[in-house]
Amino acid sequence: MIVNLNWINNGGIVKQKTLAIILAVIVLIIVVATVAMLGGKGGAQTTVTQPTGTTTSPKLEMTTPPDVLIIAMNTGDAVSLDPARAYEFTSVMVVNQIYDKLVDFEPPDMVNVKPEVAESWSVASDGVTWTFKIRKGIIFHSGRELTADDVVFSLQRVLILKQTAAWVLEQFVSNPDNIKKIDNYTVQIVLDKPVAPTFFLSALTFTTSAILDKQEVLAHQVGDDLGSAWLTDHSAGSGPFKLVRWVREQEIVLEANPNYWRGAPKIKQIIIKHVPEPADQLLILKRGDVDIAWDLTVDQLLQLKGDPTIKILSAPSLYLAYLGMNVGVEPLSKPEVREAIRYCIDYDAIINDILRGGAIKWQTIIPKGLFGALDKQPFAKNVTYAKELLAKAGYPNGFAVTLTIPPTSPQTDIAAKIQADLRECGITVNIEQLVASQMYEKYRKQGLQMVLAQWGSDYPDPDNNAKAFGDYTMKQLAWRNMWYDDYASQLAQKAAVEFDASKREQMYKELQEYILHNGPYAVLYQVLIQQAVKVWVKNFVPDPLNNYDLYKVYKSTD
Repeated sequence: MIVNLNWINNGGIVKQKTLAIILAVIVLIIVVATVAMLGGKGGAQTTVTQPTGTTTSPKLEMTTPPDVLIIAMNTGDAVSLDPARAYEFTSVMVVNQIYDKLVDFEPPDMVNVKPEVAESWSVASDGVTWTFKIRKGIIFHSGRELTADDVVFSLQRVLILKQTAAWVLEQFVSNPDNIKKIDNYTVQIVLDKPVAPTFFLSALTFTTSAILDKQEVLAHQVGDDLGSAWLTDHSAGSGPFKLVRWVREQEIVLEANPNYWRGAPKIKQIIIKHVPEPADQLLILKRGDVDIAWDLTVDQLLQLKGDPTIKILSAPSLYLAYLGMNVGVEPLSKPEVREAIRYCIDYDAIINDILRGGAIKWQTIIPKGLFGALDKQPFAKNVTYAKELLAKAGYPNGFAVTLTIPPTSPQTDIAAKIQADLRECGITVNIEQLVASQMYEKYRKQGLQMVLAQWGSDYPDPDNNAKAFGDYTMKQLAWRNMWYDDYASQLAQKAAVEFDASKREQMYKELQEYILHNGPYAVLYQVLIQQAVKVWVKNFVPDPLNNYDLYKVYKSTD
């Protein structure tokens, strides 16, 4: 606004007081016009002054539909949405939204199994006969009620088809006929041998044990495939969501089940967009096109710090990164040498400088959060003590060894750090890079001297890690590193069948303490799950097993 005041001077008769009044009126007009412009429809948001003199932040504007959850992630690993076949990260996550299981966990609690389709269960004194009471009133997406027939069919189907994930159930019961219907709401499962109750129940939380609508599946059977071809991209579940469509390399769309037995989900639709590049996920999250970015790198997550519309959620995964040492290779056969290597490594530098907080320090073989986990971190970089141990073992001048790694980040940087750390102790590390498939093929044949690798639990029970790291008869990690230790092997086997929970827990702690100083590993860290989520997404909880339960999620700007 421009005002011509020349007339004041030309007239010479306007007094100073009159001029002040006119100027005040002009200022008032400008202020009122500005406020009206900013407060009008489509105008900029403003800070509102309260009567008390305090201010509030501008109200957050949700940029995605309030009843639709949009996720950006790399879905390229998905092969099938048939629970009997699903074993990849994307498949397992999606299957968990569509189907119910007999029992489940509610993260972050990964110790106490909760009822789901089975409202109660018991095991007979023989230790092998299990009885599950089925919850009444669960309705499949087809409108049929879930009964014992569906439970028996679903579990038997896993054993008959013998797909990749079948071993999770097959390790307990190998004969489909040992899964029986007692009545419409009672199922009996007879195991091959007694095992710890928590061991069996934990394994049942994996999506292999999802309950399918028998009639719906058999209506789409081709030959003897028990509906597997159809279930690849269709669903027959009773879960909180049902599959609408899966367009490979584009999107997976789920729709809320209004008849879900726990109540209809607040989110009416889930859209999982296939966005393979983390950089693209970051871009569309910042732009407000999606609610969750699933696969961002640590550097990208750090870029989001300070963004008021985004929160970073994290939780310890069940993945451990470790340095494996083949005891069939001299001088790694000597316990003092392996202990020296553990004291050569700067664990804090790996976590803070290379991983930049994307992991937690953890040095025992059962991940933090699981039943029986031993929270002991005795190792830190101590070159003097490491050299004393090497001298005691007969290697005062060190030795040379080959470390095999995959040619990927952050493994290359971690290997370089380990190489530098061990050099300070007098150990020469030659780094060999092999693509992961070649590296693991050679590792499974006991063909590596030292290896930088990871191990992840398939279900939240310590048995999965105890046997892998401790029991060489399983032909897993202990065997690959030629560590044939009968004490560790037998202790892992005994713990698996111990019915007394407190005794079982103590066994696992003894095993971890023993492997910590005698085993062929230096456990480096436990990987963190980290996901970037818009602040209006509520009740989203990172899941260490990828069995996300999106039923409880809702969106709100309050």
